[in-house]
Amino acid sequence: MKKYQTHRRSGDPSPLKIRLTALIFIPMSLVACGLTLYWLNYDILPLFGRIYRDAPIVETPYLGFFLLMGLPGLLYLIVASALAAWNGKRFDPPQNSKLYRFQSLMLAASIKTAVFVAPALIAITTLTLMWRDYSPCPKLLISGSAWELFWVNDDKVCFKPEYYINDHWPCKKENGKEICVQADGR
Repeated sequence: MKKYQTHRRSGDPSPLKIRLTALIFIPMSLVACGLTLYWLNYDILPLFGRIYRDAPIVETPYLGFFLLMGLPGLLYLIVASALAAWNGKRFDPPQNSKLYRFQSLMLAASIKTAVFVAPALIAITTLTLMWRDYSPCPKLLISGSAWELFWVNDDKVCFKPEYYINDHWPCKKENGKEICVQADGR
C-alpha cells in the first residue's frame, strides 16, 4: 500500500510566497474598503439629503452606486487573505464548510448587488427626483463626468458654468458679478 505524501504539488507556491502575497493583499484590501466607504459617504449618502432638503441642484453620480458591490467582495478578500497568511496555504475551503458558505455568500452578494441593487437604487433615485419636480440639466455637466448628471428644480440654475467652487457649485460671471449656486441645499 502506498503512503500519501505530504509535500506540496509541483505547481503550488511555497507557504512563504503565499504568506507574503496575502500580507500584501490585506492592507491593499483594507485601503480599498476604506476608500469605498469614503466615496459612498461622500457621493451617495449626501445625495439623499440634498433631495430631502430640495436643494436647487442635485448631483447624481450614477457610477457611485456600483461601489456597493465592492463591499462584500472586499470583505471576502480580507478574510481569505488573512487565513492564507495565517495558514500559509491557498484559500480553498472544503465544500459544506462555514468558510465555503461565507465565500459563496460574499461572491453572490457582490454580483447580486451589481446586477440588482445598484440599478434598482439608480432607478428609485431617478424616479424620486422626477417625482420631486427635478429635471436633468446637461449644461452643468463637468467635463469628463459622463456617469453623473445634475438635476435642477429651478430652470434659472441650469446654465453653462464658467467654473466650479466648493462641492461642485457652478459659477458664472454676469455683469461683472460672480454668481454661484449653492448646490448642497443648505
